Amino acid sequence: MSRTHYKPSKYLSNYIDRYFVCSQNKGLPLILPGTGLELLFHLKDSLSITNKKLGVAHTICPRERLLFDTTNNVNYISVRFHSGTFRHFTNIPHKYIVNHYLTVEDIWRNEGTELLSRLNDLSTIHKKIQLIDAFLCKQLVKNLNHEPVNWNSAIKNLYKNYNTITLHELANHCNLSYRQFERNFKQHFGITPKKFQRITRLQKTVKNVLLSKSKHYLHTALDSGYYDQSHFIKEFKYFSGLTPSEYFVAENFDNHFYYKSLK
Repeated sequence: MSRTHYKPSKYLSNYIDRYFVCSQNKGLPLILPGTGLELLFHLKDSLSITNKKLGVAHTICPRERLLFDTTNNVNYISVRFHSGTFRHFTNIPHKYIVNHYLTVEDIWRNEGTELLSRLNDLSTIHKKIQLIDAFLCKQLVKNLNHEPVNWNSAIKNLYKNYNTITLHELANHCNLSYRQFERNFKQHFGITPKKFQRITRLQKTVKNVLLSKSKHYLHTALDSGYYDQSHFIKEFKYFSGLTPSEYFVAENFDNHFYYKSLK
């Protein structure tokens, strides 16, 4: 199994966490709901879900559990976007992106088709990433949203302080009534702020447990804001369909997609 990480160009660093190349001869793990979006460029065979083949390059924006079909041939370049930032690269509403697998051609039409053709002509991973980076810089210039509410700050605040800030406080920071805030948040990010908050708590808890390589999750769960073990188990099962004990097994400690920051 090989996973190599690359930083984006400085211009994209506020929007993209990293590029990484995944190559492994084992299937992908159960993907739990998350808060970001990834753009996958397959280097060999595309992945499939319930026997439906995905495109050569496509989005993954899971706000529900996701399980790819079993495969022993995984090879792709992933662009991992920060929470909510993909909206600055396209004018497609986020409600059509969340839990969907839009192809590069769906998103950028002829420009996407040309990008895939040019990528196919390049022989090295480094050159492919450089081309993807340059393409995304161009799309950011074209699509960057200048919004009356600083939604970038709002979602970053909720992501970092999900356990201490209330949604009504966040609405006040945005100079919106709570009802306006909830409606606009869902319009921009595809889910309600409350669900985003719950997914963030789960994501950060699972990440800390997996990176610590310890099956003893309760202390981490309590630190993340769960009231008690029963609360965490209930939330975990709601989002994953599994109990924490069923999920925190050796296979998932070895095969997951949670990483420490590159900064």
